[in-house]
Amino acid sequence: MEEAHTTQDQDQGSSSQREVPALLKQAWETATGNADPLEALGATRALSAQLPTWEAQLVKEAIAEGATWETIGASVGVSRQAAWDRFHHEVHDLRRQMRKDMHDVRKKYREEAMKIRDSYSDKLGPHKRGGRGRSRHEHEDKE
Repeated sequence: MEEAHTTQDQDQGSSSQREVPALLKQAWETATGNADPLEALGATRALSAQLPTWEAQLVKEAIAEGATWETIGASVGVSRQAAWDRFHHEVHDLRRQMRKDMHDVRKKYREEAMKIRDSYSDKLGPHKRGGRGRSRHEHEDKE
């Protein structure tokens, strides 16, 4: 599995950190820092092959933070429609994952709520509904 490096999102002054795949970072460093132009050229080719995946990841992050297709298109120099055509599949996958995660959280919440209810039911006894139990006045008379 690839080692991931972390980088600071300095352009927006954000304190959030982004995982940078090790191969992407290595390709960048070789393409920009290797003295041998042929090795740098090969690394540039590898870098260009990895950039669409990186770009799609950034689009997912932008959408998750509330960006519109218009602003995404403007940031990559295309129209809103062209940005949607290019990236909507990745965002659809992100939304599908988000819905699954939300479903899992709701399911866990329901399970936890049932456990809490059952623990109180064990301590307090069954709850009777519909006013069929003794009234407070009847209860006070018995004591």
